[in-house]
Amino acid sequence: MLAEHMTWQEYKEMVKTYVILPIGSFEQHGPHLPLNVDVVIPTSLAEGVAQKIGAMVLSPITYGYKSQPTSGGGPLFPGTTSLDGDTLTHLILDILRDTYRHGGRRFLLLNGHYENTAFATEAVDLFMREAKDARVVLLAWWDVVSDKLVKDVWADAGFPGWDTEHASIAETSLMLYFAPDQVRVDKIINDLAERTPKYAICPPPEDIVP
Repeated sequence: MLAEHMTWQEYKEMVKTYVILPIGSFEQHGPHLPLNVDVVIPTSLAEGVAQKIGAMVLSPITYGYKSQPTSGGGPLFPGTTSLDGDTLTHLILDILRDTYRHGGRRFLLLNGHYENTAFATEAVDLFMREAKDARVVLLAWWDVVSDKLVKDVWADAGFPGWDTEHASIAETSLMLYFAPDQVRVDKIINDLAERTPKYAICPPPEDIVP
């Protein structure tokens, strides 16, 4: 199911089924999770979906748009390495164009990084202007988490919203399931920002960064 493990002949056949592109980021996830959380989760979910429906999974995009201070901490943390929006848009667009040229027509873009959404949407819009017979589903993994599950999982903690749930209950739980060896359980902390403004402040003061 992983395109990177296929020969070109195997790829030629599988690209005609369903094509899944995981899109992630390279950013800090607190002291207990690695920098590749936003790649591990959508790629692991993509593999699970591919096994069920007979799809092909492209190599993930491992860098994403700039992490914002109140959700991911932004560039304040060493290691967080981001793309400009235009770069990400055209990276996704180029992958879609070439995969379409090879025969791909049905695509799922599975996003694992909150800030990628607008630029992935732009890439799909530009792609669909050219590829009239293609079909694309664009979603983030949290888009399909039911309201009931959110209510059950965050019953005691209170759900803060997906933008500020960064490196918290959901991502930690999924990493414990998909890549438990990468979770530093002894370093898990309860570290909320002192305040969460509804507007941007540049440069960001430390008290708004979780």
